[in-house]
Amino acid sequence: MKKYMGLLAGICLMAGAASADFYAGGGLGAGFNGGSAFNGGVKSEYKNSAVYSIAGGYELPLPLFDVRGEAEFLRTRPELKDGRTKKLDGVFLNAYGTIPLIPLIDPYVGLGLGRVRYDHTNSFAVQGMLGAEYELPFAPMTVGGEYRYLKVNETTGKVNAPSKYHTNILMFKVRYLF
Repeated sequence: MKKYMGLLAGICLMAGAASADFYAGGGLGAGFNGGSAFNGGVKSEYKNSAVYSIAGGYELPLPLFDVRGEAEFLRTRPELKDGRTKKLDGVFLNAYGTIPLIPLIDPYVGLGLGRVRYDHTNSFAVQGMLGAEYELPFAPMTVGGEYRYLKVNETTGKVNAPSKYHTNILMFKVRYLF
C-alpha cells in the first residue's frame, strides 16, 4: 500500500510539474507608512509613498491548490514630515499558496523574507501578503489586487539612521505566464 501511495504522489507531482509556469510580473501601489526616524535626536514621522515591484517566479499547480515561489525587487521612497526623503530598496524571496475557489478568481496568501537597503543601512525585512487574482481568458496573464504588510528590522548604530519602519501596502499586480 505504501508503495502505491508513493507512486501516486510521484505521478501527481510530475503532472503538476508538466503544467508548471514561469512568470514575470510587476506591481504598483501605495504605502501607508508607519514608524519614525531620528535626525540629531529629533524624531520625525513618515508620509505615505508610492511602491513599485518587479518579480519573476515559478508556479506549480497541485491537485487542491497552487504554490509559487518568486524573487522580487521592491522600491519605495518614503518622505519624512521634516522634508527628508529616505530610500528603501529590497530583494525578497516570496512564497505563495493559492486556493482556486471561484472560476477565474484565485485568492492567495504569501510570506516574503528579504534584505533591504535603507539609507545606506542593510537590514532584514519580512512581509506578509493577502490578495486575489483574476485569470484573463484571452491572454496568459493575471491581474489582481494585494494587501501586504512590510516590516523592516530596527536599525541602530548611526545617529541619523532610521530606528523603525513599517508600511501597509495596497498594490495592483500583473503577472505574465510563460
